Amino acid sequence: MPTVTTVLHGYSLTSNQGNPAFCSVLLVESAGERILFDVGHAGRRRHLISALTERGLGAADVDKVVLSHGHWDHLQNVDLFPAAQVFVHGAELRNLADPPASDLGTPRWARSVLDGLDVREVKEGDEVVAGVTVLELPGHTPGSIGLAVDTADGTAVLAADAVPTLAVLRACRASGRPYDRERADASIERVASLADVVHPGHDRPIRLDADGEFDYTGAAMPLEFRVP
Repeated sequence: MPTVTTVLHGYSLTSNQGNPAFCSVLLVESAGERILFDVGHAGRRRHLISALTERGLGAADVDKVVLSHGHWDHLQNVDLFPAAQVFVHGAELRNLADPPASDLGTPRWARSVLDGLDVREVKEGDEVVAGVTVLELPGHTPGSIGLAVDTADGTAVLAADAVPTLAVLRACRASGRPYDRERADASIERVASLADVVHPGHDRPIRLDADGEFDYTGAAMPLEFRVP
């Protein structure tokens, strides 16, 4: 039975100097294979390496990387896994090749991060490994995707920025500046209809409770700020 483990927790942060953008990094294990769903940005690189090391894993132990979308805070560390297959939706690859000026989350250099890697296009329903399938969740970006994972606790949806926070899931309304708000809102509704557990892009895991309401599964992980 597939399992989902949080490697790095996601946080929703902002400041008067921009967004630190700490996304969730998730490990899916199934049928003897290991998948990382999103990899975070370079500012968390040593923390990602350390978190994997604590689990007895190195870069060579990651068989596949699934990138939910092409925003800088989700894909920058993909080069740490040169032997892995890297899965990206075709629409996202096209957007990476020529992002519009309005997409401030996808700088024009972002596509080059994938150079030299084994990049493979995926679409709705593709099985990444047994019990783990691709969900198309467009709107936040043209090719945003998630994963549906058949776990012992029900269907876990790894939603990334299609559902960045619990507040967004409860409101069923996209935050920020999505490419297509109507499609983004529909993607949130789709996640809500499918999931027993939701792993959001910038928040801690969420579970559907006995009353049919979504709420956090555990205590918050504190984030410490240090001023030199």
